[in-house]
Amino acid sequence: MITTQINNKSVLGLWLFLMPSKLLPISSEEKKWVQKLTPSRGLTYHFSRGCLRHVMSSMTGLEPLDIPLQANPGEQPSLAGGLGYISMSHCSNALLIGWSSVKIGVDIERKNRQFKAHKLSKRFFSQYENCEIENLTPNQAQELVLKRWVIKEAAIKWHSGKIATNINQWIWENTSSFAYHKKLGYKVKVYAQNHDQWIYAIALDGDSVIPKPIICLN
Repeated sequence: MITTQINNKSVLGLWLFLMPSKLLPISSEEKKWVQKLTPSRGLTYHFSRGCLRHVMSSMTGLEPLDIPLQANPGEQPSLAGGLGYISMSHCSNALLIGWSSVKIGVDIERKNRQFKAHKLSKRFFSQYENCEIENLTPNQAQELVLKRWVIKEAAIKWHSGKIATNINQWIWENTSSFAYHKKLGYKVKVYAQNHDQWIYAIALDGDSVIPKPIICLN
């Protein structure tokens, strides 16, 4: 397990799993969810919950199936028994799991994901955020909009919100270490980094001090 110290009290763990990969054990309840989902969603669900149980087992010493995990499809996973906070995100070929003793949200995307940067920005982002990409080259605009998106998704997961109603409420100014929610007044510390073919973001409580996070590759 690789973790990073925060404020001398909290720790942050990050794990990256390549997809597809072998399926790890999940609970009987989770197996029932797999049967209710489409084959592709069921496979992703099984993979992600199995990996989540695996990393928590390595941290706690508990057996994977004894981890008190609540992780229904479409919901933010949660841990009972004072085991901390968990968040996860997947793209087409990778799964990112983040754990902390303070609230956490993570998001990951492939760096080469194709989309229309200016169109997406105008639809979901603020006027100020749109101004930041006006004079950029197409590649620069693509990179900044993708970075902004993963930061906002991480922030949304931090407060267990919905993308549709919150993506335009979270504001992140380029190079800032914080994002804030216009309506609810939330402020989170954010960190974004490129790793190989991916970009990922982490959101933590606003008073967290974040050294450079280290990813554990699996």
